[in-house]
Amino acid sequence: MKINTQTNENDMNLCRKLTGDFFDSPEKLPISYLYGGKEYNGLPENSIISKRFIDANIIETVMLGVIGDLQIKAECLTYRDYPVVEWTVYFSCVSGKEKTEIIENVLSADIFFESQTAPVLVHNNGDFYSKDGYTVNRTVLDENAVFTQSPAGGRPCDTAFPYQRVLFDDFGVNISIGWPGQWACEYKGRKDGFIFKAGQQVSHTYIKSGEIFRTPRMTLMFFNGDEIRGINIWRRWFNAHITPRHKGDILQPKSVLCDNNGGVEWLEGTEKNQLESIAYVKENFPGAKLWWIDAGWYPCRNAEDKKEWPVTGDWRPDPERFPNGLKPVGQACKDAGMELLVWFEPERVHINSKLSKEHPEWMLAKKSEDNWSYLLNLTNPDCFKWLCETISNLIKESGISCYRQDFNFEPLKYWRENEDDDRQGMIENLYIQKYLEYWDYLLMNIPDLWIDSCSSGGRRNDLETLRRSVPLHPTDYGYGYHHINQAFRHTLHSWIPFTRAWTGSWDKDNEYYNHDDYYAADTPSLDNFKLINGFGVLSFIAGVPELKYLSGQIPYVMKLHGIWEKCSEMQLKGDFYALTENHRDNTKWTVFQFDCPEKNKGVFQVLRNNQSKDESLTIKPHGFRDKCKYILSNEETGETLELCGEEINKTGVTFTQPARSGAIWFYWEM
Repeated sequence: MKINTQTNENDMNLCRKLTGDFFDSPEKLPISYLYGGKEYNGLPENSIISKRFIDANIIETVMLGVIGDLQIKAECLTYRDYPVVEWTVYFSCVSGKEKTEIIENVLSADIFFESQTAPVLVHNNGDFYSKDGYTVNRTVLDENAVFTQSPAGGRPCDTAFPYQRVLFDDFGVNISIGWPGQWACEYKGRKDGFIFKAGQQVSHTYIKSGEIFRTPRMTLMFFNGDEIRGINIWRRWFNAHITPRHKGDILQPKSVLCDNNGGVEWLEGTEKNQLESIAYVKENFPGAKLWWIDAGWYPCRNAEDKKEWPVTGDWRPDPERFPNGLKPVGQACKDAGMELLVWFEPERVHINSKLSKEHPEWMLAKKSEDNWSYLLNLTNPDCFKWLCETISNLIKESGISCYRQDFNFEPLKYWRENEDDDRQGMIENLYIQKYLEYWDYLLMNIPDLWIDSCSSGGRRNDLETLRRSVPLHPTDYGYGYHHINQAFRHTLHSWIPFTRAWTGSWDKDNEYYNHDDYYAADTPSLDNFKLINGFGVLSFIAGVPELKYLSGQIPYVMKLHGIWEKCSEMQLKGDFYALTENHRDNTKWTVFQFDCPEKNKGVFQVLRNNQSKDESLTIKPHGFRDKCKYILSNEETGETLELCGEEINKTGVTFTQPARSGAIWFYWEM
């Protein structure tokens, strides 16, 4: 079946029809707030409006208005190549005034969508270290429906997901709430449609002179047709305007290797063992593109003088293990044709760390309970300056290409317990602005740097964050549990084209396995390189010890690596079709298709889980034309099939393979 996944005139007209006056009439901008106890919608009618082209495909509309001592600035974007509109609103104190009155209940979106029939809201629950993460649900927005969602603890994807899709009878809207903090949304059904509201969850504050209170960035995409089409127009827009650029092109898929020398995280990593392992990779596995160093490379001694990676707050390479810093490692990576990724967690400062003792004035602490770590107060100007300069200098000196930032605790109490009654939401708001400004500083001052967003897995992957990064670690849960990993990717592929999937295997042959196991079995296995889990756009191939253990199999591993290189590009840039349901059942198969219609080719990922009794599976793919002939090729086994499009569209394609196995089938039009 052929689906047109390219934006067309009808999509653009739909977007204009439903948002046409948002940016032309200030009072129609779909925001609301209370100021000085009075309710307002939009900006004042007499606001000044200016428009300009940012580039050939984006028009910026700026609205500027004043209510008493409150200045309001709305920055709005209209895309000309996709049916997308965006807006962010900034509130500040009028020049010459000391502070505003109280502004509260600020909603960055307050919109009524008209519909004659009840639409369906598609939503999921984000990441929270559980096999039940990223579970997709559907809520019918009839006149009695009320759906609310907000994350837990201040990280935007923790038990919630700031991306939603509403399906009407013959069109839909993709919605993003771009806020790396504590957002909230509500969908409320009515007989004639529904009301959508969203914004920072708490806002009740005055604004001092020189301060800015900003809303989340709201993104709306409109599309004609069904959910499948809406998913793929979103993926195309995401790659065109969101996925980071690197060295003149969209960030490319990369294969990864590492060696932690068998310790917990990188506590046993040293200059010596890193250089030895990089030299081994250079000689034996020239396809690797990224060397990964995770937590624990810095001085991290606890109160008992034992190394523990969570003791953060001293961002120097541990002088005992890296006496020359990380520069020799970075240079060795460069010589081996690899980039260097290094883990950081600057926002969390352990109570026993060097930084917390030297600068207690930079620490935000909870007041309701004991602190095991502090939150670095990015709103402090001296602290922010130190952070920008310290980390950027270390990145440059070390030759780091990918800055990996983690965030392993909940910030919400640190914000709220330090806010006065008339400043509720202000610390969070100022903090989020500085967090984004910090990443912008790194990207603007370090050529070719790219950023990996991590937060106890995938708990901070809102659209503002992903404008600056990619999520290489979308969950901490059970990387090698095949059917769980497949379910996560089923959901993630619908929203975020560039993510990493684990390629290791944690089960034992065809035995069932315990989901509570965190670490894989100690004995290296060829399964770490096989196709059991399928491939991710960024593939964590394995550690160097596995390569050494299986040295006789390296030619086979290199063969699989070549398959991955072809497959990953299609995963990133192709249209996504889930050809099996989103399940968490290891008695079932999983099949994904990534189709590249402009090139008349694509790829199937075919995964038969370890308890499946069905020896074959027939699927109905997308994108095949009746009058054309196609070649299907399994480059691992050498199998090929020649089929006509009409046969494929009528009867499907049947795959047969053993339980606990995966296959990559490329196809192209003859």
